[in-house]
Amino acid sequence: MAKRVLVVDDHPLLREVQVLLLREAGYAATALSGAREALGRLADLRPDLIVLDLSMPDMNGYQFLRRLRADEAWSEVPVIVATGLTSEEMEPIVEHDCDVLAKPFTDVALLSSVRRLIGEA
Repeated sequence: MAKRVLVVDDHPLLREVQVLLLREAGYAATALSGAREALGRLADLRPDLIVLDLSMPDMNGYQFLRRLRADEAWSEVPVIVATGLTSEEMEPIVEHDCDVLAKPFTDVALLSSVRRLIGEA
């Protein structure tokens, strides 16, 4: 069974590109446009890894991470934070034990991070 990756990003084009790259690499990738929806669907999607945008309306990535890490069922799921924020702006993310992928990123960078965290598809 292919490893499952959940992409959470409010930008449709970025979501689609990430899912396409992940699927071509053999991962079972699903994309959602918001953090609130992602939290509600964790049980049925059961991701092995989450690629998360920080700057989203409704519920941002920081809020998502706090709730994710507070839930024992999901506290250990690896998360790659994809963001254009500076390292100073990223400081609050340190406590959540996430990898960071600076936007814009290449397909090689995304796939390298995914493989390092969960292995080959």
